[in-house]
Amino acid sequence: MNNNLNKNFSEIRNGFSALEGQDKLVYLIDLGKKIEQIDLKDKVDKNKVNACTSQTWIKLENNKFVTLKADSESAIVKGLLRILQIGFNNSEKKGIIDFIDEFDEPIKIFEWLNIGPTISSQRQNGFIGALLFIKEELNK
Repeated sequence: MNNNLNKNFSEIRNGFSALEGQDKLVYLIDLGKKIEQIDLKDKVDKNKVNACTSQTWIKLENNKFVTLKADSESAIVKGLLRILQIGFNNSEKKGIIDFIDEFDEPIKIFEWLNIGPTISSQRQNGFIGALLFIKEELNK
């Protein structure tokens, strides 16, 4: 596993592991308040994540290192997107794709992060959809 990605996601995982129930939700919403937001002009269909029940957009800038900007109508989804920003920003494209591919299914990343069952299945689907969107964009 890419050391930088592993370190970033492990810190998030440790944060969630130390919390119980509703505290995980509060932490997630607090993370969402720090999201690096997508520009208004980039809130277009090609940047829309369709797996999510709330309006959600992701824009990737893929130079040598990837920068992910995002937004959602949902405070919880913003938190989930912020986790992906913390994990993936300033990483190389191949490292991100390899990280996603290390898990049999994207839901396993969600489970590995210890975010827990407090998040509804629709929000989990949004997280999975965001991962698949990112992978697809990086593979172009």
